[in-house]
Amino acid sequence: MSMLRRLPRALAFVLRGGALAIAGNLSLAVLSVALSLTLWLYVTERENPQQTATFNSAIPVQFVNVPNGLAVANASATSVRIQISAPANQISQLHPNDFQATVNLGGLQAGTTNVAVDVTSSNGRVNVTDVTPARVDVTIENLRSKEVPVKVSLVGSPQLGFAAGTQSVTPASVTVTGPESLVALADSAVAEVNLTGLRVDFDDTVTLKPRDVHGGDISRVTVSPAKAHVKVSINQREFTSGFIVTPNVGGTPAPGYNITSVTIDPPLVAVTGAADILQSIDAVKGISTEEISVADQRSDVVRQVGLLLPTGVQLQGTDKVTVRIAISPARGEQTFSVVPQIRNVTSGLVATPAQSTVVVTLSGDVPTLQTVTPEAITVTVDANGLGPGLHALSITVQAPAGTSVVRTDPGQLGIALSQRP
Repeated sequence: MSMLRRLPRALAFVLRGGALAIAGNLSLAVLSVALSLTLWLYVTERENPQQTATFNSAIPVQFVNVPNGLAVANASATSVRIQISAPANQISQLHPNDFQATVNLGGLQAGTTNVAVDVTSSNGRVNVTDVTPARVDVTIENLRSKEVPVKVSLVGSPQLGFAAGTQSVTPASVTVTGPESLVALADSAVAEVNLTGLRVDFDDTVTLKPRDVHGGDISRVTVSPAKAHVKVSINQREFTSGFIVTPNVGGTPAPGYNITSVTIDPPLVAVTGAADILQSIDAVKGISTEEISVADQRSDVVRQVGLLLPTGVQLQGTDKVTVRIAISPARGEQTFSVVPQIRNVTSGLVATPAQSTVVVTLSGDVPTLQTVTPEAITVTVDANGLGPGLHALSITVQAPAGTSVVRTDPGQLGIALSQRP
């Protein structure tokens, strides 16, 4: 761009020289034009000087004019490094495709020959000053063709639960052409099919790769046709089903305690396996956990346990579940015979109960009831304001903390009030 900006000034010099020529002084005009161009070139060179540099990419070598009936079997180098001379602002903009490296094989015969490498640039302002290597040894052999079978090579694995089945390829054989020594190595043309993650049939055309008996790729030969149509069936071998998780609880909580609830996280699991194995799992009982013991426990039990799976199946996701077993004191009832107390008897009177004890039934946690004694229970009747005679009084029971009164027997207590002797 800087050069284009300077071009009008250079043209001005030239036109001015031409004007002088028209005026009649031809020698002076020619001299003026020459000086103008020289000055313009000098200024351009100062602002954008020519530089020499090593190009940072290798240039691939092309073998041209290969004689009929012959083919390149080997070369001591397939790419070259070059040194170039170009304006400073051009060097950083160059790409490998701006250059062409060729080896002319015209007129050569079968055998090994040392041939010069010619490198040219499509950019007229760039000169190639050095080529490494400048010459290469090229081995040329007679051209040969050979028919080889087409083989299918499966790469990767289908999605879990699926497997590759039958496969077919068309055509069954192809022709390999190239140097006779390389063609002699060709054992097959391989179609590589990537099955990674597939769960549907593969049906597509695949580029063929010539390979030797050990599976190694062979270069410098061609395959005709270059592609084959490959079909590979993908069959489902395993299935996935959901099953409930059944906790396997062993042992008995401490006396007076019961299991009140059992929760499982997650309550369902996905199991993958062959259809016949999945069908053998009881759909109601599901998958059992490892045993969780609650022997002599008085509080909740939380365990992370594994699952007992049939052979040949596997879990999707986590292989453990969390089981929470809630344990609480058992609720119960217990009866006690308690001596009643008669309160507020009028002075001068004597109270005689119809029976010496009242049977009190309490409810509560079994461990609490087991600690209660009759002495801890208070049974009273109130004779306030009553005179001599027979009376049926309501019974009041004061129960220990953590318990409640269910009933009393009798429901009312009969008493006889008489004058004190």
